[in-house]
Amino acid sequence: MQQVDITKTLEDLENEKWDKPNFASRLVLRANELRKKPLCELNNEDLRLLIGQQMSLNLLLPLVLEKLVENPLRSGDLYLGDLFCSVLKVGKKYWEEHRELKNELDEVIRTYEEARKTLEGYINKYRSDPF
Repeated sequence: MQQVDITKTLEDLENEKWDKPNFASRLVLRANELRKKPLCELNNEDLRLLIGQQMSLNLLLPLVLEKLVENPLRSGDLYLGDLFCSVLKVGKKYWEEHRELKNELDEVIRTYEEARKTLEGYINKYRSDPF
């Protein structure tokens, strides 16, 4: 997979400057702002929003999947694990066309499932031990 210069913006990397939006919803304005922000400055909520809008997936998914392998429950501002959920909502067609990224997503899923299984064991033990 090719390395991306994370000091650059989506506009720079895609060589595509967007005009000021003519539809001024908060979401549209925010997405437009985020395209002008260096990738290294995008936080989990920024990434969740952009991926949720299916924007710049080829540039953003590798960055997000790297974060999610470390911690699948990384979150934006909505709820615990919302960044992972945004990634899981990306269409199957995308994953079919990007097998290497799909393999990374599968690794994130395995990481989550292993952590969940371990936690469930400890939770069950905690619940079954008398006080």
